[in-house]
Amino acid sequence: MAASSVQKLSVPAGPPRARGRTLPQMALIAIGCGVLVIFLRLMTTNLEHRVGVYGSGIITAVMFVGVGLYSVRKRNLWFSLRMLYLARRIFPKSVFGTVVFLDRLETWRATHVVVAMLSLLPFWWHMQRHLMGPLEAALATAVALLFGSGLFGVLIQDRLPHYMTRFAEHEVRTQDVNAKINAVYVEAEEKILGHTEAFTQDYLKRIKPVLLEDRSSWSLFGATLARRDIGDEVSRALGAGNPYKDAEARAWKELVDLATRKVNLEQNDFNLWLSISWLRFHIIVAVLTFSLLGFHILSVLYYGGA
Repeated sequence: MAASSVQKLSVPAGPPRARGRTLPQMALIAIGCGVLVIFLRLMTTNLEHRVGVYGSGIITAVMFVGVGLYSVRKRNLWFSLRMLYLARRIFPKSVFGTVVFLDRLETWRATHVVVAMLSLLPFWWHMQRHLMGPLEAALATAVALLFGSGLFGVLIQDRLPHYMTRFAEHEVRTQDVNAKINAVYVEAEEKILGHTEAFTQDYLKRIKPVLLEDRSSWSLFGATLARRDIGDEVSRALGAGNPYKDAEARAWKELVDLATRKVNLEQNDFNLWLSISWLRFHIIVAVLTFSLLGFHILSVLYYGGA
């Protein structure tokens, strides 16, 4: 059968899917919860005395455990799948949609941040009414590091995805970034062949240092926080006042584009490292905090029962 006799089938498009419910940026939620904790602390002085040191300690420990459930949810879907299966059999479709929204990882993350920030209130009560020994001082330091790294992670997760989408390089694996940086250098070295001595010397003085330079982590971190396009800055600096004409002008522009791409890849690589490293630190501090919390509870039970 001839190719021209094959009829094309058109599949009608279905109705557009409704946009799912989304949550606001977590940095705003975290700041709002922090302000609420300070307000409640100032307004609940009498409640602090009624709750007592043991009550505030129990509330804090329970809330810390609740905060840790988010990590379990990210790594294991066993409980969520069974709860969704049960909810689908019990609730009507409209209610089941709300249950699915509540079980989304985005909702779990929001709950993780809100409960963590609100747990500062009973923790504050507990610290005011409990004697500070070396163990308690270490625990308070670990909690401070845990909350500091968590707030830093909230800021990074809110700002980094939007910042990364502004550039042409969107690699998600470090090995891919490194491979492309090497390929950019090889391509630039090939493009310089066959040009005049003046052109080659200009390349060696202005463009090659950019291709070989390893920018400091602090400069890349500052560019990420300020949302600066350092690739565009390099492009403008190298491309300004291009003295060449015709073929060499085109070659110089191509070399400038390669240098710009290398810098963007370098920023891409740093952002990937940043998005993973803070979480590793946060998890390590969380494990340390829960270990110290366990020792603190055991010491209270031992000496309290003595």
